[in-house]
Amino acid sequence: MTDAQTIAARFIEAVNDRDFETLASLLDDDVAFDSLTGQRTLGIGPLRTWVMSYLRHFDESFGDVVLMRDAFGQRVAADTTARGTYRETMAGFPEASGQAYAVPSVFIFEIEDGLITRLSHYRNLKLFDRELAD
Repeated sequence: MTDAQTIAARFIEAVNDRDFETLASLLDDDVAFDSLTGQRTLGIGPLRTWVMSYLRHFDESFGDVVLMRDAFGQRVAADTTARGTYRETMAGFPEASGQAYAVPSVFIFEIEDGLITRLSHYRNLKLFDRELAD
């Protein structure tokens, strides 16, 4: 079985590479995803649709990754910096005009039997809004 931190690192790398095939291979079929906008999606298909839509609005990648795991090796936190360009207006956010941004961003992964079963994405949305408003 692959180490949980390796799975989390591969996930972030696949997002940065826009490698949806690798993303799908890391996910449980019934994965639960809690997005930074407060939406919950269930399943690989809906998660893929959400990620593709998000990336259409925000050309974003994650760097400065620091991984931490629990003592049981089932949960991993990834503290990252999200860097991107806001290229298409997304509902609930300021109008897009190509704003560049860099904000702290955190992922929490829950992993069972070598697959991600739950993924949560967090960031300070007020700070994010300020970055987009500039």
